[in-house]
Amino acid sequence: MTKRKKCKIFDLSAISIIACNCLQAVICIFVDLFLISRIFKNGFDISQGIDKLQMSKNIVDIGMFYAIFYLVLSSGYAFTGYALRKINKSIFVSIGSVLLTGVVAMIYFMGDKIFDFIPLIAVCYGFGFTFFSSGFNNLTSETISSKHQVRFFAVNRIMFQLTYIIFPVVLGFVVTKAGFAVLALIILAVCAALITFSFLIRPKQHYELSFNVAKFVKKLREKKEETKPLKSMYWSLFFRGASYDCFTTLTTIFVAFVFAGSDSTLGTLQSVFTVCSLITMFFYLRYYRKKRATGFIAPTIALVFAAVIGIICATNKITIILFYAVYVILNVILMSISDSRKAGVVRMLSLHSHILDSNAVAEFYLGAGRITSSVVLLLAGVFDGLLGGGMLFLKLALGFVGVMYICFGLSIIIMEKRLIKQDEDFKKVHIAENIEKTED
Repeated sequence: MTKRKKCKIFDLSAISIIACNCLQAVICIFVDLFLISRIFKNGFDISQGIDKLQMSKNIVDIGMFYAIFYLVLSSGYAFTGYALRKINKSIFVSIGSVLLTGVVAMIYFMGDKIFDFIPLIAVCYGFGFTFFSSGFNNLTSETISSKHQVRFFAVNRIMFQLTYIIFPVVLGFVVTKAGFAVLALIILAVCAALITFSFLIRPKQHYELSFNVAKFVKKLREKKEETKPLKSMYWSLFFRGASYDCFTTLTTIFVAFVFAGSDSTLGTLQSVFTVCSLITMFFYLRYYRKKRATGFIAPTIALVFAAVIGIICATNKITIILFYAVYVILNVILMSISDSRKAGVVRMLSLHSHILDSNAVAEFYLGAGRITSSVVLLLAGVFDGLLGGGMLFLKLALGFVGVMYICFGLSIIIMEKRLIKQDEDFKKVHIAENIEKTED
């Protein structure tokens, strides 16, 4: 009697995908928290006092870094989509991993000269993430069967959250005690592990996908009513790009400013509030339904915007910690809904073969939002510098991003309502068709 062969969910490829997701998150932590903190503190010792003109110049550098990075990232998807139809997607992940390693190596070996090459680092970082994310975002469907994807994504999310709990505080301690050079060396080791795991991913199947963005956009225009939820999803991604990523950057700047540039404080706050966000995720998964979206989203955007107003009125440790707590703990709700709808709406509208097209359009909207907020940040640094230094326009930039966050939440609510309406209209038509068949 032969034993039935069991299908392993977490084989080497699945484990490697989770590992790659977590390791690239460590690189994001390194760049978004510690590299940005270092650029912000360039030219002065923040514990001895702040050179306001230098601070404004540094904010311009940060805005320029992200504007270039997002421009390269969003435009890159328009070209990688053609190759993704035929080339193994794990190859893209490996190429991206190598490029990201090159960026970290560049930061390590340049030392203090990195401030003269911020545009170059941004371009290389953009190319690295273009290859990595374009391959990674389309890889799981070819590696993990649809039967096991719910369990796989649950484990993947838990490991990703654990990464954001452990590494910010550990890396913050390293940079405080040993210095930025040692931190960059550790990240190089992380990059080596990322490259290794990227070569271990072996897709089990390959889907034939189309990639013709112009034709896809034309189809959206022809089917205006049917594709309303999809268009709402794209606009929600624009507002997400104009708020989510810039909030992270602005928070890093304000924490560095208020806490005298303490990187360990920056890492500790991120880790503590990420732990709390796991509790939020538990309530979201337990109680969320499409019709209850407003009940989750409205309080989130109201509390986050109230915390933004608090920082604008009084920038101190209390308002910064309150904002960081509210934002990190509650924002996971909006991000979870947004992530689940990004690919889900395409499938619900029976546009499976256009996933690559939809991803390219989605990244365009997301990138446009990110570039918009990065330019606002850059201009805030310019105008604050013209006024002799300070944070007036930086606070106005924070207010702008706060308004974009409200639009992000409202756009998700609109998208959910359109999906529900379309689902109800479909059922009415379907029931009417069945009645006609019965009568005949």
